[in-house]
Amino acid sequence: MMKASRRQFLSDAGKTLGGLALIQAVPGWAFATRNPAADLVHRSSYGMGTSIRLSLLKDEFSNDAVNDAFRRLQDVDGLLTVHHASSALMRVNGGERVSGREISDVARAAQHFGDVSEGAMDVTVLPAMRRLGFVPGASTEGLIDYRQLRVDGTTVSMGLSGVGADFGGIAKGYGVDRAIEAAHNAGATAALIDAGGDLYALGRPDADRPWKIGIRHPAKEQDLVATLEVENEAVATSGIYLQKRTVTGKEVSHIVDPVSGYSVNHVVSATIVARDTMTADALATAVSVASRSQGQALVDSQAGVEGFLIYSDGTSFTSKGLKNRLQLL
Repeated sequence: MMKASRRQFLSDAGKTLGGLALIQAVPGWAFATRNPAADLVHRSSYGMGTSIRLSLLKDEFSNDAVNDAFRRLQDVDGLLTVHHASSALMRVNGGERVSGREISDVARAAQHFGDVSEGAMDVTVLPAMRRLGFVPGASTEGLIDYRQLRVDGTTVSMGLSGVGADFGGIAKGYGVDRAIEAAHNAGATAALIDAGGDLYALGRPDADRPWKIGIRHPAKEQDLVATLEVENEAVATSGIYLQKRTVTGKEVSHIVDPVSGYSVNHVVSATIVARDTMTADALATAVSVASRSQGQALVDSQAGVEGFLIYSDGTSFTSKGLKNRLQLL
């Protein structure tokens, strides 16, 4: 039997599961896929709407590092969620002026990524997310325009009433960055934290190798289609398969085009490598919404950013800096 070409494989894969995902964990905590070191300690928790996994060197392990990391991420979740009416973000959506480091950091980044992506990354998609059923609350029509998000120092507000922000495409990355910062401050020199496909790899698990992560085979959940070595870098994946719902008889994803207010599916998976997880998270969303040419140009234009994108027609894009790092299996 003739072996299928990689193009045909990706095309078939896109039709089955909708693309690729950054592997989060396989049996044996093997997201560090090259013979996971015996001197790693792993802990898990839940936050930001997903499972969280933290790996630390056995010699550096401490309850403080674990607890501080998880607590920091959960604090960010509590402040920036759209699932609780009293969160800082929902108070901004309700018309208040709210001050704080976390909400101003993420709001300012949302403005930046809205600008550099020419609006493809727009956090004010809350009305659309409610209409599609991904976020609780009454379905209303509202203006989608990230430029209505205002930041004055550490104070955040909305320029117009009725505009609603959902930080789901950026806050998880920010939380991972704050969590890895907390673990490092508690003494960790090497750690890997993965929050549902947004991860940061600090240092090395041992002296002769960086962390090695996998990109999941789209048709076989426990298999890989590619691997990538990372050290002091973040990786985030956005994929149309990650959250789906059926709306009026049609399957839709959580990735929303801010122009139309409806789901997009031309990019089945986008994996972004960056210096920090918030950047990787935001750009993974942006390139999933942008056109093929705009998304590729966006990746190439950002310093320290690389990307691996899989399209619904079975083709793919690997940025120049990943060509010698990404190992297709």
